[in-house]
Amino acid sequence: MSRTLRSSRQKKLIALIIAERKAAGLTQAEVAKKLRRYQSIVANIESGERRIDVVEFLDLADAIGFDAGKIIENLQRGPRG
Repeated sequence: MSRTLRSSRQKKLIALIIAERKAAGLTQAEVAKKLRRYQSIVANIESGERRIDVVEFLDLADAIGFDAGKIIENLQRGPRG
């Protein structure tokens, strides 16, 4: 398995999360508050400095209000690497 932190899929995931957050009209601070985390955690995820696991991804989906399954499907259709 290759490194994923800077992979094209990871970058696409981040872009999709950011787009969903903005479409929901939420700031990083508002998402962090819903997650009961610091805003810097959300900023680190969105900047690509911090990778998220599946549970964190599902928590983000709940906090922002997007369908996690649709995001995964979108990632599966895209290029790997």
